[in-house]
Amino acid sequence: MITMAEAALATGGTWLAQPLPLDTPLKGGSSDTRAMAGAGIFFALPGGRADGHDFLPRLAGSSARLAVVSREAPFPQFEGNVLRVAGGLEALGRMAAFLVQKHRPRIVAITGSYGKTTAKEVIAHVLAGRHKVLKTPGSHNNELGLPLALLDLDGSQDITVLEFSARREGDIAYLGRIAPPDVAVLLAVGRAHIGVFGSQEAIYRAKGEIFACLKPGGLAVTGAENPRLRELAGEHRTLTFGRDEGDFRAEQVTADARGRQRFTGVHRERRVAFRAGMSGAHGLYPLLAAWAVAGELGVPDQEVAARGEFDPAQKGRSLLRDAPGGALLLDDTYNASPATVNNLIASLASLDGDEKILVLGHLSELEEGLAESAELIGGALTGVLAHCYVYAPASPGLAGRLAGLARACKVREFSTQQELIAALREADRPGKVIGIKGARAAHMERIVQGMLGSEITCELETCELLMSCTDCDEMTRTV
Repeated sequence: MITMAEAALATGGTWLAQPLPLDTPLKGGSSDTRAMAGAGIFFALPGGRADGHDFLPRLAGSSARLAVVSREAPFPQFEGNVLRVAGGLEALGRMAAFLVQKHRPRIVAITGSYGKTTAKEVIAHVLAGRHKVLKTPGSHNNELGLPLALLDLDGSQDITVLEFSARREGDIAYLGRIAPPDVAVLLAVGRAHIGVFGSQEAIYRAKGEIFACLKPGGLAVTGAENPRLRELAGEHRTLTFGRDEGDFRAEQVTADARGRQRFTGVHRERRVAFRAGMSGAHGLYPLLAAWAVAGELGVPDQEVAARGEFDPAQKGRSLLRDAPGGALLLDDTYNASPATVNNLIASLASLDGDEKILVLGHLSELEEGLAESAELIGGALTGVLAHCYVYAPASPGLAGRLAGLARACKVREFSTQQELIAALREADRPGKVIGIKGARAAHMERIVQGMLGSEITCELETCELLMSCTDCDEMTRTV
């Protein structure tokens, strides 16, 4: 919790309006007037689609008590204070950093090319049995979402679990200056967004920034299956985790009919029985990472095992659904990279079923070339899959390349969403297992909704929104 006086001190801002006293407490923030419920601070941020200053009149009657602006703008009938700063995003970061220093929770920061949000949810849930935990909601993991989450610090939380993302070198270093971690977790490094970073080496450097932020004496936790991650941790005290190797590893791994893994966790002489709550061949990884973090923060093994039977049930992330006709539907539509497509194939293999189908959208987020992407995925199209359905109008040639690489897997290309949905509805019967994946921009959740019986109509010819269609104001949905 931050006061008016502390907000001005943290940002170096000047008051344009000050009807409320400087000791007024503030908690929570937003840059969207439509999402102000319970939030005390509104940040008027300029953006490509809209400028927050244009929406200041909507603050009248809202829960906001402070508006942070970077230029003169009308704010009629707003009864709160107005603070002018040099830059709204910078001011947000400074307020968040002030609160971290004021309340001093122990911070667990998580990054990686994939798996961040799932690991964050599992780690936070495991720790919450013994600690008061604040976590970043959803995928609020960048220079806007992360500091907004930290504005909910009020002194009651003793642990904060944060997700750090990067689209360029320096992004994680910036987040780490706001919230220097006591425990830094690097899950994995892949090739997603290599076109943005420029090289694989640049991705390693960007993700490795999390260890430069680590407090002296802090703990680094890395995936064991890529030795380079341990190297990035340098001289920091480090623990590793992995299925077959690492300080925390899994033995005697089995899975039930819905792909939920059971295994014996091994750390030195300790052996603990675990059951992952989420479906998929990689459900054990976030649980092993949580075990490593929990030991550092005083959570006993058996409590980790009990709370680890937790399914984050996140939209579009290995979410297992029962389709209307009896098929199992694995909704993994949130995003895609070659590594995560291959992870989905492995997850399909872990599920009981007579016939398994991979549905693949375009992979534009990879920014690394169609041929390389197809080669990395095509090698995994083994006899596990009966069919691979491709709907990728933005990646012409993907289906053909996959067909040339696939072994004992029939690749079928679809030119419209309607054709694909019709084929999936026809395949929807007991014994079928269907996994759906694509880049965020591909919006493959439309295929999921169509298969489940919903009709989604979009009025945008080209969508530039990185949100789920079912959360979008531009969508209409009829059951």
